[in-house]
Amino acid sequence: MRIATFDFGTTAIKFVVLDEKANILYNNKLDIDTIIKDDFIEQSPNQWLETFKNLIESYKDKNQLTHLICSGQMQDLIFIGKNNTPLYNAILYNDQRGDNYLDKIDKEIEEKTTIHMNGSIPLSKMYWMKENEPKVLEDTKNILFSPKDFITLYLTNIAVADTTTLSTTGMMDIYKKEYIDTIEVNKEILPKILNCGDIVNTIDKNIALELGLNPKLKIFAGSGDAGATTLASGIIKDNELNINLGTSGWIANISKSPNKEAFNLCAINEGYYINVIPVLNASSVHKWVTNLIFKDNDNKYDLMDKLLDENINYDTDLLTLPYLVGERYPVADNKIKGCYFGLNPNTSLVDLAISALEGVAYSLKQGIVELGVTPKTISLIGGGALTKAWNQIFANIFEVPITVYSDSEYLPSISLTSSVLIHEGFINSYEEFIRELLSNQDKKVYLPQEDRVDKYRDKFTKFKKLYPSLKVINT
Repeated sequence: MRIATFDFGTTAIKFVVLDEKANILYNNKLDIDTIIKDDFIEQSPNQWLETFKNLIESYKDKNQLTHLICSGQMQDLIFIGKNNTPLYNAILYNDQRGDNYLDKIDKEIEEKTTIHMNGSIPLSKMYWMKENEPKVLEDTKNILFSPKDFITLYLTNIAVADTTTLSTTGMMDIYKKEYIDTIEVNKEILPKILNCGDIVNTIDKNIALELGLNPKLKIFAGSGDAGATTLASGIIKDNELNINLGTSGWIANISKSPNKEAFNLCAINEGYYINVIPVLNASSVHKWVTNLIFKDNDNKYDLMDKLLDENINYDTDLLTLPYLVGERYPVADNKIKGCYFGLNPNTSLVDLAISALEGVAYSLKQGIVELGVTPKTISLIGGGALTKAWNQIFANIFEVPITVYSDSEYLPSISLTSSVLIHEGFINSYEEFIRELLSNQDKKVYLPQEDRVDKYRDKFTKFKKLYPSLKVINT
């Protein structure tokens, strides 16, 4: 058995091949571009496809692949015409062009989706399309919500979406797992609803011939990235939290029911929900402050790590509101700006660096408080978790052990194989697979430094006062 997994991220597509024991046989990744025009944020579906083909071509034993399953960014909006041709650039999850149309969305829809509507929700952006691109909608045969589903359509000629991804659209009743009647979107163009471990079909014979793939290759529905990442983080029970520190990020908790304070997604493990606090500002803040301090250095990230490691116990009174691009949670305000508060003649570059990273941690802690969860453990994944000093900051501010797994970059891809292995009878459950996987992973646990916790508590109290004060100025 050779399982191909693809993870369609915002900046790159990762390709990992595994066997029936979840051993990695091959991995590769290629970058993709984001198109930013004023406030619009888009990507090219055609580039997704070309990059996918190039990754397939890079694997010399591609004709031996037996199963294919994908994860990918969610909450995109992709318009497909005849012959499965994209009619428009994909509108990304962080594009908020639907802001001015929220009053058109029936309040009853929020209750059925448990989504607090905002301008990034695909349903709100559909109203923008109706007003600004009616010809595109007129010619649309299918709407998709993730790049992985665009690739699935190419491979099978079937338009599908998984329940995790659909939970982000504002169009699916999260309790019944069916489309809501009152969304004012033609149901005929919406994708078929499937679970992650459902087989869509075997690959189209003509596509298999074109790509040199096994004509019996089974294509699975796959999952939105939050589903795969949450599963990979090992959180399966209440009071276990995962934080993803990607460019944007999220806090995730698993429960048997939706949480009204959160953004709720159907989990890969059927019958469970992921209670999510999504944030727009995570590792992007690390990138910003690194560029601010070490802009002209090719090895700027190494220099930032060195600066932080040398000042691991540095105390700064500087506070940072880390909202560089507005925010979703713990505040829903796409107009708010970030700031440093407390500058004085002694403020140094070390203060700027540490305060910025603390600001992200305080913002995430505020999200956890609003989620109403008292975590016993927290796992960190994503690019930001590679910064050791930041992990210690999180442990001190959250006051719980922080677990960071080595090589976590590939854990979501490995976790996806569990759906294939369950389907083929190699394992019995997701919990069995994930517990076994993580028990064999190298990891580091960061413990709170008791002598520093009180100071962080005091700063958190002050941090929570920043947004209400700045909101008045911004308005």
